[in-house]
Amino acid sequence: MPSLAQVVEELTGAYTELKRYLGWKLNDSHKAADIAQESFERVYHHALKGKVARPRALLFSAARNLIIDQGRSEQRDQSLMDELGQHSNDMAASVEQQVLHRHQLERVAARLQRLPRKRREVFVLARIYGYSYAEIAARMDISVAAVEKHIARAVLDCSDLIESDSAPGAPRK
Repeated sequence: MPSLAQVVEELTGAYTELKRYLGWKLNDSHKAADIAQESFERVYHHALKGKVARPRALLFSAARNLIIDQGRSEQRDQSLMDELGQHSNDMAASVEQQVLHRHQLERVAARLQRLPRKRREVFVLARIYGYSYAEIAARMDISVAAVEKHIARAVLDCSDLIESDSAPGAPRK
């Protein structure tokens, strides 16, 4: 086993060569310098413990392992960024859908306001509050047939909203 002084001498002799190799491998001189320095530091700590037989080989091996670790870290970071981006897109789509639904609800409410009072009441009791036709007839003192007619006319009055929403790009009436 070489002495600590011999290990340090061999490491410092190989340091420039390592930086050049890493610069070529990574195509980034700053990353190359960082990895070379960290590799040197790791091998030096092993040498302090007296466990280094071939310092130059260990230096290059440590550098290769650090490149692999850095690649994995960058891959994890990219996966996280992709996941965050997807989550952001999902949220944006959700917000878009909320705005679209709110707009559709405003259009339906405006259309309902234009219906005759009795027709609107029957429609709202049936479609919004879920009353049966018999319950609506008893509550409003009209026949079940009249409830059915009011519902049918209200649906016809609102049908152009349904048609324009189901045909993308269709002109709105």
